[in-house]
Amino acid sequence: MSEARPDVYAALRACRLWRGADDASVMALAAQARVEHAARGRVLAQEGDKPDRFGVVVAGRVRVYHLGADGRALTFETAGKGEPVAAVAALAGTRYPANIDAATDATIAWLPRETLFELIESQPTVLRTIVADLANRVVNLTAVATSLSLDVPSRLAGYLFQRALAVGDSTPEGLVVDLGMTKAELASALGTVPETLSRALGRLRDEGVLEVRARDVVVKEVGALARLGSGYSEE
Repeated sequence: MSEARPDVYAALRACRLWRGADDASVMALAAQARVEHAARGRVLAQEGDKPDRFGVVVAGRVRVYHLGADGRALTFETAGKGEPVAAVAALAGTRYPANIDAATDATIAWLPRETLFELIESQPTVLRTIVADLANRVVNLTAVATSLSLDVPSRLAGYLFQRALAVGDSTPEGLVVDLGMTKAELASALGTVPETLSRALGRLRDEGVLEVRARDVVVKEVGALARLGSGYSEE
């Protein structure tokens, strides 16, 4: 067995799927990993491919998305360092239900799907964390489906409200919220196109809810974001 790279071991050790596994088992996984370096935009897996492997992000970010017939991409999730990709399809044995590409220059450690079952057999305690992760993914996908029933300004408001709670920085101007991604990436995550996202930002700006900057916004009415994000209207 080859020696594991320190960065690969660190990423796998941080992966939530096998948080309860011992260090030796994670080191064995890292030693088996096939490391791939991908430039931004490179396709790593396509919808319909056989799930003979799953990955853990070592560096950069990876996007999981559905590409509609009209060419519009709907982002399901973006995975960063230590996060798994394609693990659900690998466990199910079904074909990949979505596309995966490199959202930035990225490094991914790929593992054969059988290693996950071998780990479960040797470390039964990891089954609890895997089940919890799968349940959390169902909740997240339900939230995605719910958000798609809202118009784009409401989807945007919901996203910004959650970001405000997570990373908002209180200043005399208001609550400064880093968008967390480029506007093009955000448009994809919201299931829309950049032009529509710009109009939605403009609407929220004109209504006095926020001020738009390059990579962040200044939220002036957090309550308005919460109401819009839930689809509630006083009109």
